[in-house]
Amino acid sequence: MLHTARALLPLAVFFLVLGCSTAPAPKAISTPTTELAPSPNLYVGRILAIDLERHFAFVALTPSAPPIALQPDMVLLTRNDELRTTANLRSSRQLRGRTLGVHIIAGQPAIGDEVVFSTLP
Repeated sequence: MLHTARALLPLAVFFLVLGCSTAPAPKAISTPTTELAPSPNLYVGRILAIDLERHFAFVALTPSAPPIALQPDMVLLTRNDELRTTANLRSSRQLRGRTLGVHIIAGQPAIGDEVVFSTLP
C-alpha cells in the first residue's frame, strides 16, 4: 500500500498543478463599431384622411413639425409601420391649425402612415 501511495503521489501533484494553472484569456471579439447616423428625415405627422378621387390627403401635424415642410409645394414622403415608402406628397396652401392638406403625387398612402420631410437634396 505504501508503494502505491508513493507511485500515485507524482500523479496527484501533476493533476493538482494542471488544475491550478490558468487558461489563456479568451481573445476579445472584435465587433464593428459603426455609429448610427441621424436620420435625414424629419417627422411631420400622420395621414388623417384620404380623398383618392381628388388625389388629396390631410395630415395631422405634430407639434414639432419643421416649418419648412409646411411651406407650399414641398415634397413629403409617407411610410408605413415597416418604414417602407408608400407615397410621395406635395404640400399645399391648405394649412388649418395642426392639419395640412397635401396632394398625392405618386403611390397610395394609408390612414395612419407617418409623413416625413427628407432633408437630403
